[in-house]
Amino acid sequence: MPKKLIALLLLVVLVTMPFVTYAGTFDPNHAIAYLESKFQCGCTRGGTGAMIGRRGLITAGHNLYCHNHGAGLKYCNFYFGARGANSCWYQYSGKFTYRVYDTFSNGYNAQNDIGYVVFDGPVGDQTGWFGWMTGYDDDVNMEFMNLLNYDARRHLQNVYDVGYIRSDKLLHWRGYISGTEGGPVYISSEDRQSYVVAVYITTDSSGNGIGRRLTSDVINDMKAAGAFN
Repeated sequence: MPKKLIALLLLVVLVTMPFVTYAGTFDPNHAIAYLESKFQCGCTRGGTGAMIGRRGLITAGHNLYCHNHGAGLKYCNFYFGARGANSCWYQYSGKFTYRVYDTFSNGYNAQNDIGYVVFDGPVGDQTGWFGWMTGYDDDVNMEFMNLLNYDARRHLQNVYDVGYIRSDKLLHWRGYISGTEGGPVYISSEDRQSYVVAVYITTDSSGNGIGRRLTSDVINDMKAAGAFN
């Protein structure tokens, strides 16, 4: 086969091959965003989110909807791979759609404090993305969960070996966690793939962490919205 034809075929394969979580160049830090949210009620907050598809980001619902006033977003800026307030791997301030599973009109409820963003553009081409797993706690080996989350100064924290207690849709673990909410609770398989299984949403009165599991309804809604296209 002529060398030019071989080179052309190789180029076609590389261009059409989707960039997935197990690609050798995947850096989990780049797939984590610091969210700078302003709500229609005038409140602002910082949060964390993670790419789990080419266009889809998962986060805590209250990063997209004010849990104090039940108001949606006015705007949100996304700083992927942030390294302090003045540096990041990739910034997105364009158009997107979003959905939350609780608008907090009756006060805060952790059971449905989860939401997602679907970007108009293929943000994942710049950041890469995590895999994901759904199901009940006992369906997944969650002995060695980790958490990535930004603090208020946009410094990424990695909490290793998060111990957990099962509780329906929620995960509870012992150990104080500071900073913003919405970061991915993930597991790594033997082949070093990383799978998000929950998002960090809040702490209890003792400062222990609480996470909301990814469930099939959320993933199916993200699929329908084009998050994985």
